[in-house]
Amino acid sequence: MKLTDRSLLPVLALLMLIVAAAGAQAQQLPAPEGYVSDFAGVISADEALRMQTLIEALREATGAEVAVVTVDTFAPFGSIEQFGVALAQQWGVGAASQDSGAILLLAMSERQVRIEVGYGLEGVLPDGRVGAVLDQLVLPALREGRWGEGLVGGVEGIAGYIAAEYDVDLAQYGARAPQTATGRTGSSGGTSAEVLFFLLLVMFFGGGRFFWPLLFLGSRRRGYFGGGFGTRSAGGVFGSGGRSGGFSGFGGGGFGGGGASRGF
Repeated sequence: MKLTDRSLLPVLALLMLIVAAAGAQAQQLPAPEGYVSDFAGVISADEALRMQTLIEALREATGAEVAVVTVDTFAPFGSIEQFGVALAQQWGVGAASQDSGAILLLAMSERQVRIEVGYGLEGVLPDGRVGAVLDQLVLPALREGRWGEGLVGGVEGIAGYIAAEYDVDLAQYGARAPQTATGRTGSSGGTSAEVLFFLLLVMFFGGGRFFWPLLFLGSRRRGYFGGGFGTRSAGGVFGSGGRSGGFSGFGGGGFGGGGASRGF
């Protein structure tokens, strides 16, 4: 059968993506350092411990998992949405059977923050609720340079909504949710054309777990962003003797680009 120009578009798009990644000298995405991976080094030991304690309590009570990630930059990805999807697929945050994961991501250079939501939590954390968490519990602190405090608020808001859905009380660990969910959704991966196109390519190759190893084959250097990630843990919390324990890797949950982003 003779191929038409239209039928070649997916192949050409894939080649363009691979060339762009190679031109940026793409490296392997980093491995998680725990529930809190402070690659940018902006979270204090106390703040990291507060988030980890709440995340562990949430996982124990509901099976849902939350990852907190800070980076200097999301480059060479074109947007924080694209980076969030790639990281979520690679790490597999959330139980595989429920896809119950969420990632709270902060990019310092671009001054952007995003909450990426797994398939199984999209009903609990629709774009409006995620936007409310960012607007009310995260952004006020970030705009004043209180990075760790803003992220703590984000984890508390995410956990608050999930705990309410599962009818469990995690208030003693700090879980809370905004009083009202605003209608604003901000820059959401669920409606972004570029992210939808990116996801189609991922699904075409059977999922991110298979696509990304192919895309970054041959690279062995740690840290996708070179010096952007570095080797610093969250204020020493995840160094020798500092971790509170409990992290042995994420459960393999799936993501589809749901969530919301904000600039600050």
